[in-house]
Amino acid sequence: MTFEIDLHGKKHEVVEQNLANWLIVQHNRGNIPMRIITGNSKRMKKIVFEICEHHNFEVKQDSINNGVLVIRR
Repeated sequence: MTFEIDLHGKKHEVVEQNLANWLIVQHNRGNIPMRIITGNSKRMKKIVFEICEHHNFEVKQDSINNGVLVIRR
């Protein structure tokens, strides 16, 4: 089973402050790949892409659901 983080209802500021820690903790637990549910918010997707790239996580749009990003290391 793939680990998921659902960002629906989360404020952008909270995600900006906490996503890196969430990703690193889940990576350290072996929960890779991860799916991050962003919905269709362009700003939320941009935040996730920037944080992932900064921490050397590979991030791609899910091929089936545009509201989901898939994270790998």
